[in-house]
Amino acid sequence: MRTKVTAGQLYALLNAEFAAKRPLGCDDCRMPLPYRIERPDTVSANWRIGTPRHCAHKCHIVMAEIAATFWPRFDMVEAEPAPAVAKPKADSPAS
Repeated sequence: MRTKVTAGQLYALLNAEFAAKRPLGCDDCRMPLPYRIERPDTVSANWRIGTPRHCAHKCHIVMAEIAATFWPRFDMVEAEPAPAVAKPKADSPAS
């Protein structure tokens, strides 16, 4: 059973893992944002990450390995709920 997470939560997890495993010689690379996809089959994840740029320090390989280890563990929820917006009361003065 995969843990259901929002896109923001999944990115935070991926980014933290990349920070822990980043090759020492590189300070440039950033983990690409995850995005939701239609699940291609019953065993695949419903998300992917953007394509990382090629890095001489092999960060792109580390990112692919991280994503591959997270695919069986996490599913991205369809949409994050919009934050509630407080509406002014009808009897309150307008600012």
